[in-house]
Amino acid sequence: MIFFVLLSINLTLEDAIEMGLRESPTYLQAKKEFLIKQKTNASAYSTLFPSASAGYVEARTRSRIDGVEIYDSVDSYYNFRMEWDLTPGDFLNAFSAHYGNNSASFSFMETRDQTIYEIVSRYLNTLKLEKLLASRKTAVKRTENNLELIEEKKRLGSASNAEVLQGKVNNLQAQYDLMETEKDRKVYLLRLKKIIGLEARDSILLEEPKIDFKIPEKDSILILAMDKDPLLNEYSSEVKKARFDFTNTSMNNLFTVSFGAVYQYQDDEVPSVPLIRTNYDYSIGFSISVPLFTGFSRVNDILIAEMRVDLADLKLKEREKELRISVEEDYMLFVAAEQKLQLAETTLSFAEESHKAASERYRLGESSMIELLGAEEDLLRAQYSLTEARFDWYLSLYRLKRLMGRLYEE
Repeated sequence: MIFFVLLSINLTLEDAIEMGLRESPTYLQAKKEFLIKQKTNASAYSTLFPSASAGYVEARTRSRIDGVEIYDSVDSYYNFRMEWDLTPGDFLNAFSAHYGNNSASFSFMETRDQTIYEIVSRYLNTLKLEKLLASRKTAVKRTENNLELIEEKKRLGSASNAEVLQGKVNNLQAQYDLMETEKDRKVYLLRLKKIIGLEARDSILLEEPKIDFKIPEKDSILILAMDKDPLLNEYSSEVKKARFDFTNTSMNNLFTVSFGAVYQYQDDEVPSVPLIRTNYDYSIGFSISVPLFTGFSRVNDILIAEMRVDLADLKLKEREKELRISVEEDYMLFVAAEQKLQLAETTLSFAEESHKAASERYRLGESSMIELLGAEEDLLRAQYSLTEARFDWYLSLYRLKRLMGRLYEE
C-alpha cells in the first residue's frame, strides 16, 4: 500500500511575488523581448568604432606552353586592413539607440509591476475569501444550533411557527453563502497557483501581509509617481529618441557629411607593431553630398519623423494627465478604505455588545428568539464587513505603493 503525504507550503506575499517573477509566462516573455531589443539597439554603437581585418594568402601559379613549363611560383603574404567611416548620423543614431534602450527598459519594468500587482491582487483576494469562508462556516454552525433550539422550544410551546421559519431561512441562506464563498475561494486559489507556477494539487497556507511602511501625503505621492512611473519614463525616452531620429532624418535629407580613413598593410612577413613598414598605404577623406531630387521622398521622410515627435509628445502629456488623476483617485480610495476599516471595527464592537445583551435578555425571557437571531445576523454581518474592509484597505495601499514605484523593492 502506498501513502501520499501532501505537505502544505507556507507562502507569504513576498514569497508569492518572487515565485511569480520566476514562473510568470508574461513576465518571462517581456524579459526576453527586452534583452532582444537591448542587443538590437546596441548594434548602433558599432558604427562609432573602426573595423579591422587580417588575413594570410598563399597562392601557387603554374604556366605551360605546348607542354613546356614556363614557370612555377608560390606567393604568400600577410595583410591587415583597418577602416573607419564616420558621419554625424552615426552619433545621432547612437543617442537614439541609448534612449531606445531606456524605453525598452521602462516598458519591461511596467510589465514587471503589472505582474507583481496581479500576484498581490490574487493573493489578497484568496486570503480574504479564506477568512470569509471561516466566517461562513461559523454562520452555518450558529444557524444550525439556533434552528435546533427553536424547534425544541416549538415542541415545548414556547416558540412560534414564525420563529421556526425564520431559523430555517437563516440556515439556508448561510449554507448558500458558504457554497458561493467556497467556489470563489477555489477559483482565486487556482489563479494564484497558476501565476506563481504551482500545480493545482499543491497545498498552500497563506499568511496575512505585514505592513511596514506608511503612506505619505498626496503631494509627495505625486512627486514620487512623476519620478518613478515606468510608463511616464518610457514615453519620455521615446520623445528624446524621436527628436534625435528627426534631427538625423533632416540632416540626411538636406546634406550628408562623412569622414573616412583606411589603413592597409601587406607583406610577406608577419607584421610587427607598429604596423609602419615599407608595404603599406593609407587614405583619409572628407566628403559632403547634397541630394538634388529624390522624388519628394525627402519631404515625406522629414514630415513622418516630425509627426513621430508630435505623437511621442502627446503620449507623454496624456500619461502625465493620467498619472495625476490616478494619484488623486487612488489616494481618495485609500482614505475612504481607511475610514471604512475604522467604521467596520467600531461596528463589530457594537455588534458584539448588542449580541451579548440580546443573549442575556433572551436568557432572562425579556426578548424573543427572533430578536436574538437578528442580533446573531448583525454580528456575522459585522465580522464579514470587517474582513472585506481590511482587505480593501490592503489593495488600496498596494495601488498607491505601485504609483510610488515601491511595489518591487529588492
